[in-house]
Amino acid sequence: MLEEIETRLQARVPVLSGRIRKAADFSRLLASRLPPTGGVSAYLIPSSRRGGRSAASAGTFAQEVLTGVTIALFLTSVDAAGARALDKIEDLLADIEKAICGWAPGAEVGVFELATSRFTPGGDGLMSWLIEFRIMDHLRIDE
Repeated sequence: MLEEIETRLQARVPVLSGRIRKAADFSRLLASRLPPTGGVSAYLIPSSRRGGRSAASAGTFAQEVLTGVTIALFLTSVDAAGARALDKIEDLLADIEKAICGWAPGAEVGVFELATSRFTPGGDGLMSWLIEFRIMDHLRIDE
């Protein structure tokens, strides 16, 4: 699912083209204790999974599952790309939401919805947002 989200963001949010990384890269970033560089960067992170209604009968278990994906978005104002992005942060956040909300990457039952979007304080010219999207799917286990 993360690959499909990355492809969609690359196509629909040009400022993120070539600047989207996966959870393993985010883990390395955190371990380094160094801020991301290069203006704008985004990390796709599987972030939550919550079970909903379930049913079991005749050897089959089925349950609704709400799966979350978070985009950790970082902007630094030390280069031209970062400064432009900060000047248009509301547009950037709206473009990300428009690219993901109402869309499903595959055979999922539902479509992505915005769960939360919030600013997270940083220092040294770094600004960041965490944007979580959730999608409904079904878990099915046949015995």
